[in-house]
Amino acid sequence: MLNWFQANATRSSSGIGKIKADFIEMLQRAREEFLLACQPAIHGVPSDTVCEEVTRLDKMVNKAERQIRKELVIHCSVRGQVSPEALVFMSIAKDAERLGDYAKNIFDMSELAPCAPLGAEKEQLVLLKLLIFRIFDLCILAIQEENEGSARQAICECRWIGKQCDGVTKTLLNLETPGCRTASDVLMFRFMKRIASHLRNICSSVVQPVHKLDFTKKISKSVEISGTILDRKAEFLEEFNAEIRKYEKTI
Repeated sequence: MLNWFQANATRSSSGIGKIKADFIEMLQRAREEFLLACQPAIHGVPSDTVCEEVTRLDKMVNKAERQIRKELVIHCSVRGQVSPEALVFMSIAKDAERLGDYAKNIFDMSELAPCAPLGAEKEQLVLLKLLIFRIFDLCILAIQEENEGSARQAICECRWIGKQCDGVTKTLLNLETPGCRTASDVLMFRFMKRIASHLRNICSSVVQPVHKLDFTKKISKSVEISGTILDRKAEFLEEFNAEIRKYEKTI
């Protein structure tokens, strides 16, 4: 679908070119907000050390959505018609705004939860954070370069994350003796799933026509990703160990 944008890509100061640039910047800010929110929510870093920046980024993401909407209205008014690319950006801008909302929800958990995650739940959340960071990069690349390969890879990873988060959530909800972190962990895995879902929706704009935006079941079945979240630890081992060491020193 984003091939519609190619003819306008050189117009970076106005029209679709500017809207596309603004949208990519919006994704970058949502990614930064997500990474910052994970510091206190997963690693127990004092929330007040990142609160101001998380709030600032969240407001910038919200403002970006409003700005993109405004630019789309102007673009369509000038052209005298609602173009397919305008419909696409109106849809995916809402997904990008939701990325910021769920990142803020993750940050809020750090202030509401009785303690930071522990044991297997913490390891899984760290791995999900690393994988979602990778998907953000794939998503940005897919939009910037209309890269269908990156979009399809991200879509498959996002669907896998959704299934894994559902599995972990079901296990936690069926514990005979829930712990003090159980409710917080259930919400954290839910938020991770929702972030992945909105990234998947955004990537669908690269490979699907307008009427099939957000519908990616057939695409996600094209690559089968096996194993559990912890089974993929070896794939991220260096990054995982570096992150654990980094935050052990700061808290």
